[in-house]
Amino acid sequence: MSAHILRHKKVLITAGPTREAIDPVRYISNHSSGKMGYAIADAFLQQGAQVFLVSGPVCISLQHPNLDLVKVNSANEMYLACCHFFETTDVAVFAAAVADYRPEKVAEHKIKKTAMHLQSKW
Repeated sequence: MSAHILRHKKVLITAGPTREAIDPVRYISNHSSGKMGYAIADAFLQQGAQVFLVSGPVCISLQHPNLDLVKVNSANEMYLACCHFFETTDVAVFAAAVADYRPEKVAEHKIKKTAMHLQSKW
């Protein structure tokens, strides 16, 4: 099997978590490391593909001449970045752990802690 079986193929991959802002210092997210999406990207790169990797905030990196990395934070940013590449891709793999929820409105300033807003379950 040729090492470049996917040469001239364009692949869009999403990886990592997204962060949905609550206020300027808080967000909703999950513990996704992005390892799966980055491993998939690496496998496609090793087969000769041109890879567009749209990644949420992660602590891993990948470098390759055929890699275009787009770093994003929110689900909407990820969506818009994917739209940019989607029309020209041959394969799309959506491995990102996109946040399930986002606030209806993002507070402009840090929300102060008050006893009225907190409930202890302990």
